[in-house]
This record gives sequence, C-alpha cells and structure tokens, in this order.
Amino acid sequence: MEQEIVDRLARIEELLSADGKGPQREYLNIEEAAGFIGVSRQTLDRWRMEATGPAVHRVGRRVLYSLVDLRAFMGEHREQPLA
Repeated sequence: MEQEIVDRLARIEELLSADGKGPQREYLNIEEAAGFIGVSRQTLDRWRMEATGPAVHRVGRRVLYSLVDLRAFMGEHREQPLA
C-alpha cells in the first residue's frame, strides 16, 4: 500500500512537470491538491474547516496547497504494516 502511494505521487509529479509550461509548480489549487493526495475535494474542504488537514496558503480568496506541505501531511499519516 505504501509503495503504491509513493508510485502514484511520483506519476502525478511527472504529469505536473511534463505539461510544457516550464518548471514544476510549487502550489496547487484545491482540486489539484485533492488529486495529488488521493482524496475528494469535499474531504479536503472538510479537513480545512476542521483544521485537521494539510496546511493551506490563502492568497486573496484563493486557497493553495504547497507540495512540501502535502508531502509532509502524507508522511505524518503513514502507517507501518503489521508484521
């Protein structure tokens, strides 16, 4: 399961950096962030309202998530398989 998540994140990063628009973006909007960590937008919205999800950056009315914060959030919620 853990390796599957790592592989999925790597594929998403490749797609984001291969869009022909220059260097990889450091911040994602809500939909992109939800897709990056594999949850629905509604889940991400709920986590934000409950202050239990990844850190956010507000620019005016826009809500952005940094890739660094999303990776840190995923790392904090990693579980080791039971032996």
